[in-house]
Amino acid sequence: MRWWPFRRKEQQRSLSYQDVFGTGADPGALRGSTQERALRLSPVYAAVRLLADSVASLPLKAFTASGDDRQPLPLPALFQRPAAAGARYDWLHRCMTSLTLRGNAYGLVVATDAAGWPSQVEWLHPDDVAVADNFAAHPVWYYKGRRLEDGELLHIPAFTLPGQILGLSPIAYFAATTETGLLAQQFGKDWFANGSSPAAVLESENDIGKDAATILKARFKEAAANRDVAVLALGVKYRPISVPAEESQFLETIKASANQIAAIYGVPPEKVGGETGSSLTYSTVEQNSIDFLTWTLRPWLVRLEAAFSQWRPPVEEVRFNPDAMIRTDTLSRYQAYGMALDQGWRNRDEVRALENEAPLPNGLGQTYLPLSSAMSVSLDPEQANARNVVEMIQKVGAGVGVMISPDEARTLLNSAGARLTGTYTPPPPTEAP
Repeated sequence: MRWWPFRRKEQQRSLSYQDVFGTGADPGALRGSTQERALRLSPVYAAVRLLADSVASLPLKAFTASGDDRQPLPLPALFQRPAAAGARYDWLHRCMTSLTLRGNAYGLVVATDAAGWPSQVEWLHPDDVAVADNFAAHPVWYYKGRRLEDGELLHIPAFTLPGQILGLSPIAYFAATTETGLLAQQFGKDWFANGSSPAAVLESENDIGKDAATILKARFKEAAANRDVAVLALGVKYRPISVPAEESQFLETIKASANQIAAIYGVPPEKVGGETGSSLTYSTVEQNSIDFLTWTLRPWLVRLEAAFSQWRPPVEEVRFNPDAMIRTDTLSRYQAYGMALDQGWRNRDEVRALENEAPLPNGLGQTYLPLSSAMSVSLDPEQANARNVVEMIQKVGAGVGVMISPDEARTLLNSAGARLTGTYTPPPPTEAP
């Protein structure tokens, strides 16, 4: 018989790595719902956690608005105890998690105040909420198949297209990016679990039937799973196909996925496991905080403020205080307070409140002008004299050499406070002897 060079390969039967360890078509990392799969990817989890934690940790304030005039209000009950379980932090965290993962937050109104405005809102799982027509001018909502009445559901979309009601889900629209990262993680897991050998084959020069191949594969898998010695018969040879880790590039793939996810969520790549070019680095923590607040958090804060304000009467507004996020050193903070006091757009009681200190007694910290300016512009001689007294007492505290005893200082302070607040009653004149 004439020898044919390809005949041996036609008769050869091989068991591949996929036959032994699985095809990889449905690894564990890709099982479950889209949201659950995405959160298994560390950059997605890190980005969602960063956004949700940052927004939830900011304080909320309420105001009455009349044109450009805003007056502080006590925080409404909706934002003091917004849900039956958890504090405001948990409530805001759940809202942001729903927005960042699914592009929509659905709040069910479970209690109202005396005026009919929501006083408690529970966030619903997005899978339990549906809209009858995504393009309808007036949406009809359903929760677990039950139709909701108007005003019963509060909806916040994250990213919408014109004419549509529902927001776009970043996880759904960028599923390929997420799954690529998950597969890279799965590859790394298999790499180390299988002795850093990503592929191998069992080869034989003999013709192996289907039944024999099944038995051989089962025995080999059992020995491999128990880390035992595998005995190969029928002329079968084990041939590992090893690829160096640097050539597989799965680590580079993970970093690239982290950078893409950071771009999707608008967060700094280094915060989610990616890499940032040297031209985008900052020299101080404060500058990083300002950049993150300006370009990443501000759009989310404005979106939530607009939605929360719609849940209150038209004259009321709800605002976050982003200044709480920028932590400066003590000296810089005190210098900023001094500028605010000198320019008259904060008073001493407001500054003391920022430092968790009690207000000054008798309303002494309510003036919005520095003491020197207040004395020069005051039209009331009594108040000008009182401010003189206060400034003198402050000099006593600073040790600048004003000759006055502590008892005299307390007496003058009480008198000056009464003059400043208009509650001072002068003593009756004494008759000459």
